[in-house]
Amino acid sequence: MSKRHVGELSRVCENLLRDAAQAFPALTKEFERDLTRLRHLVTHRGLSVFTDDFPAVCKHLDRCLAEGQYNYSGLPTSGKCSGRAVIPKFLRGLYLLVFDEVGSLKEDCDPLAVFFLRQILAFGKKTELDCSDEAKHREVLDFVETDRSLPEPGKFWDAANAYSVGTPNCPFEVNFGGPAQEDAEVSAFLRKLDELSGFLTSTLGAYNPAEWRFKHGPGAISEVTGPTNKYCWRNWSNRLESVYPIADCGFHSYSSWAGHIVSRVVGSQEPASRLICVRKTVKKPRLIAAEPSEHQWCQQNIWHYFCDRAHDSWIGDFVRFRDQTLNQDLCLAASRDGKACTLDLSSASDRVTCQAVESLFRANPPLIRALMASRTRLVKLPEKKLHRLRKFATMGSAVTFPVESLLFLSVCLAACLTKRGRKVNRRNVMALRGKVAVFGDDLIVPEDTRDLVIRGLEALRFKVNIAKSFWTGRFRESCGVDAFAGVPVTPAYWKGLVTRSSESVASTVAVHNNFYQKYLMHSAQYLASTVRHRFIGAVHADSGVFGLLTRCRPPSDYYRSRWNVNLHRLEVRLPLLRATARRTKIEDDTALLQYFTESPSPYDFWASGVMQRPVVSLDGRWVPAVDVLAQGTFIAQG
Repeated sequence: MSKRHVGELSRVCENLLRDAAQAFPALTKEFERDLTRLRHLVTHRGLSVFTDDFPAVCKHLDRCLAEGQYNYSGLPTSGKCSGRAVIPKFLRGLYLLVFDEVGSLKEDCDPLAVFFLRQILAFGKKTELDCSDEAKHREVLDFVETDRSLPEPGKFWDAANAYSVGTPNCPFEVNFGGPAQEDAEVSAFLRKLDELSGFLTSTLGAYNPAEWRFKHGPGAISEVTGPTNKYCWRNWSNRLESVYPIADCGFHSYSSWAGHIVSRVVGSQEPASRLICVRKTVKKPRLIAAEPSEHQWCQQNIWHYFCDRAHDSWIGDFVRFRDQTLNQDLCLAASRDGKACTLDLSSASDRVTCQAVESLFRANPPLIRALMASRTRLVKLPEKKLHRLRKFATMGSAVTFPVESLLFLSVCLAACLTKRGRKVNRRNVMALRGKVAVFGDDLIVPEDTRDLVIRGLEALRFKVNIAKSFWTGRFRESCGVDAFAGVPVTPAYWKGLVTRSSESVASTVAVHNNFYQKYLMHSAQYLASTVRHRFIGAVHADSGVFGLLTRCRPPSDYYRSRWNVNLHRLEVRLPLLRATARRTKIEDDTALLQYFTESPSPYDFWASGVMQRPVVSLDGRWVPAVDVLAQGTFIAQG
């Protein structure tokens, strides 16, 4: 299989070089030499050229762009073009449009050359290949070691129920002030963070589970693998019962609860989540924990509380849980004027301590009790061992993302107010709008407060990923947007081989469209040729219809067409994606709970049952021609 991957990646890279030659015709000879060098590299290093070597060189390039100086890295595939020059031999022509021979960043460097450098070097970074068992084992060990480095949670988090002990009331200065006493500015920051946590908590308002929607998340649950009826409770711990009574929160009526309790035995044991390795990169996996179904159900209730209250308040001007555009826009602006820096954290969700959560929300006892009750304390590792967590929650919990986002937002705002000597009030906080943005562990803060933000995060036991954080030069990176001098230089990524399956075809079409939208025409044309075993229609870039994007109008005989006499419109027949999923029928009254939870439209056909894995197919359908073709485009092959 790797030989096929090497062949496909090589062909895509060759076409990227042709696209670069089209953009810079004066460098055609240079790109021909690069093509020869590429084939030599692939012969000797194989797949690692695209999945390891080139991405490492690209990461080094990003750092050099930020520092304004290219330094020799010694990385594979980055040998110097001469003894005096420091720039690499491979892609020398593009490098010389950005740096001079001794490595200094040119004042008039071409952002398009930066884009093509990053595109050629990074396009294979996200190749969908499973990593080795050794890499998975190493990542699990890192997960455990990181967790063991955190302090033990307090007695509140290990209590039998949420009301057996009082709610914690320790401010940040008490929980984290020990090592910070030597740094007066960090101590002042922690005091400001305490004030800001109260301001943020009062903005969120009181939490009452009855006001918010319960539902299941889209992910797997820890009890079983494969499709199962998530609405039939097998367990409900005493900790969960203390905040979320099962009769009120787990059934649609008391009669259903009474009948269920009589006919079935619901356990009260403490459940454990299940750690799963999912695909991320060739070098390492991503670790996500499948939560117990009852915890997932209640965590979604808290998620809706966070999401709605944040959206309807000043918090929505700094963090948006469903929208990354705020960070992306500020990232582009920061790369242009240099007034803000982008910070990225290492294993952020794995370093959120229970002490930080209790300090942040200590003014809202109902909320902190709910977070304690729905927190999963045990995780089952892939080798079937149980590990007791010290961190607040793992990736997989519905509350991890909003809690860490609000915590990081509080840190950023507190650092800014401390640095400027401002009080915590709405006027001073809103003065930072457009200067601070948070999405998970992607942070954007003013450049003059960067040092205090980093020291504040370190005081809270977080680690800033310096390799992916930028505050000098004209390069910034945040939320999937790479920007240089105000211009997006985000590369398009090749994902994997195309096969006969509809999912593979759909993925290749999406990759083609991404390349096409970046005007990488040779590469897009090659990707389109790989799906010729399926007729995929050419559709206009603004149509929104599944197909290969084009900015031209295909010939009149390109499509099979008809005139719909009933709807009085011209239609064309195209293969469209359709996902069909069978439902296993539910035999008990949990179907009614499913109906109230999913709340379908009365105009839609709805059936209860356990959803099976959807099967994706490409089926021909008649669609309005006006949706496929742009008005006024000329007739030519797209």
